[in-house]
Amino acid sequence: MVGLMRAAIFEALTLLALFCVAMPLKYTAEIPQAVSVMGPIHGLAFMVFLWFVIRSWAEGLINWLGALRLLVGAFIPFGGFVNERWLRQQMGEI
Repeated sequence: MVGLMRAAIFEALTLLALFCVAMPLKYTAEIPQAVSVMGPIHGLAFMVFLWFVIRSWAEGLINWLGALRLLVGAFIPFGGFVNERWLRQQMGEI
């Protein structure tokens, strides 16, 4: 479950970097290389997160509603941070 929490945070950070840094650089400063670099990094982070969600679901650590919640949250900026807090609550750390 710790790996899932870390993957959720990393995915959220890369999504924010893509939206708040790379895309503004592309459209305001005309530096498209920022998206060319950050896009694949975020894609890899999302795939790792997806793998952790599927693995945690298969192991019975989360149910299908929890998996759905995590996946929906991954598409929302700051959703990964909310997911990480929810995972901590599931583990009983908060």
